[in-house]
Amino acid sequence: METTVELEIFSPRWGHTDTYRVHMTRDYMEVTMQVRSCRATYSENLDPQWTGELIESIMNNDMIYPPAITQDLFERAWLAWRNGELSDQEVSKELQAVADWVNTVTEAKPSTDFWKAYF
Repeated sequence: METTVELEIFSPRWGHTDTYRVHMTRDYMEVTMQVRSCRATYSENLDPQWTGELIESIMNNDMIYPPAITQDLFERAWLAWRNGELSDQEVSKELQAVADWVNTVTEAKPSTDFWKAYF
């Protein structure tokens, strides 16, 4: 049991989308964007253990400021897929919905002269 989802998330830092690769197996989920990555590892009767960077930190590097719940959403989708609640196609669709939300938040960031220096 294994699947990979590629998500296109807009990077204001570079002015184009970057590909975030989400690789899922029964034992782990790994999210990578070029050389940056994080991994959630499954342990029976425990919450998944995250190693590497936070998804938020990976995105922040490219001036993407996702909602704080984003990493939890990735984890929820993975666990639902892992437990057979979502097929490969369904988990791809659900993760794309999260990426679309992140893109919407990024596009809606304040753009006045005051905030341009911050974002």
